Amino acid sequence: MDYDGTISLVDIGDELMVRHYGNVEQLAAIDAAYDAGQLGSRELIVWDMEVLPHAPELLRADATTMPQDDEFASFVADVRARGAQVEVVSDGLGFYVRPNLDALGLADVPVATNENPLTGGSGMRFPYGHPSCFVCGTCKRERVRLHQAAGRVVVFIGDGTSDRFAAAHADLVFAKESLARICEGHGWPYIGWERFAEVREAVDAAFADGRLPLAAEDLPAWRAQHAPAPRAFICGPEVWGPRRTSPAGGPGPEY
Repeated sequence: MDYDGTISLVDIGDELMVRHYGNVEQLAAIDAAYDAGQLGSRELIVWDMEVLPHAPELLRADATTMPQDDEFASFVADVRARGAQVEVVSDGLGFYVRPNLDALGLADVPVATNENPLTGGSGMRFPYGHPSCFVCGTCKRERVRLHQAAGRVVVFIGDGTSDRFAAAHADLVFAKESLARICEGHGWPYIGWERFAEVREAVDAAFADGRLPLAAEDLPAWRAQHAPAPRAFICGPEVWGPRRTSPAGGPGPEY
């Protein structure tokens, strides 16, 4: 699942930019360029870290004040009790995801996100990026495909523009806000949600009516009946060519 706007109730990166950069018109223009595919998230994150204050303690302290969904910890406990794994995949500024989950008592939840030592844009690292596509910092598409290749059914939960690359391949999608609009535009099935209490109820219903398999031995029959048809790639080097840093742009620097 996504973190910003999904587990956290606000996009923490956006909130930090509004608080500490404040050029609202420029922020809107940058966000519009990203949504239009003229800018990749790696480029966006590097720019964010260049213009934010180079004040690690200030940024960390601010990030800890941002609200998180108070139902998330119990949701994790419920789905784990059914045998599911939980992974957080974030293509945001990265540095606050692990400590904020720790504050919820979820230090053992795996996190795939960007490495951000808070030393400006040049310090950013992208350990979960695609090896030959440099558009996204964290390749959510490949996280989905990795778990599917391991024989798992993948439920993806998200809200934002970058989540479309995961939603295009997940077996079951929970979407709100931008992701819901993207799913509607592509005709992808999804379950709408706002808070994790609703997701918990919907997951219980999906187990009850067979949309999710109850046990590993049920997986072959489930795939034959319920698994969505494979979709063509909508991102990555298969679509844009290798070494791209934005969908609309040419090859750029390797990060």
